[in-house]
Amino acid sequence: MLGHCINVVAAGAALLGAGWIRRRVSRERLPEPARLRWLAAGVAVLVGGSGLLRALAQGPVHVTGGLRLLGLALAGLILGNLTGRALGLQRRLDAWGRSLARPTVTPGPSTDSRRADFCLGVLLALNPLVIPASIQDALEGRWTGLALKSALDAATLLSWAAGRLEGASSGLSPAGVARLVGPVAVWQAAWTGAAAAAAGALATRGLSTPLMLATDLLILCSAPAIAGIRGTPQANLLPTLLWMPILHGWMRGTTP
Repeated sequence: MLGHCINVVAAGAALLGAGWIRRRVSRERLPEPARLRWLAAGVAVLVGGSGLLRALAQGPVHVTGGLRLLGLALAGLILGNLTGRALGLQRRLDAWGRSLARPTVTPGPSTDSRRADFCLGVLLALNPLVIPASIQDALEGRWTGLALKSALDAATLLSWAAGRLEGASSGLSPAGVARLVGPVAVWQAAWTGAAAAAAGALATRGLSTPLMLATDLLILCSAPAIAGIRGTPQANLLPTLLWMPILHGWMRGTTP
């Protein structure tokens, strides 16, 4: 659960400190968003890649077993992508994102500003990275995925709040912070809680390892989207989380 706490605290701190930073740091001195995105993408490769290497190290040591595990990962990723495309996950997520982004681009007076706060919070919550990172945090206490998500959220919120508070004498109100951070906290807590509740059953049936392998794959494959490369269907890969345990059970001759 540490990753969940890190994300919520980082997002809240970015919002509460936005006014102070805006008054003391010029916009020209802030890091370039593109450079931050590529740095975060590199961290995603490191987090996801290290998880895959850990899974291989804990699995069979012989070549056949390693190839079998890699084949399982590749098959799960392909089937997950095909399922996501058939369900139109990325297309639906993009449509929701465009709808939610409108109030955040041109926030109006009080009522519109409150709606813009909430819409931006929902936008951050809908990041597909939340799901695999929350599962990792719940099953093995691996908080690095959510720490990466917290850095992305904090950078987004800091930039947005600094622009909105330009010329203001104080930062966002506690209610504004709650509207922005609340959707992220609730959505992450739901996935973390669900994974924690299922941890015992997954471990009993031997499905924790393939599920963790799937989360590592998804975090690794999120790097292009984090870097800002357009057309990266990150949400379409989410069904991999279902296909990996199914394939693992099938290969063992059991039904997951």
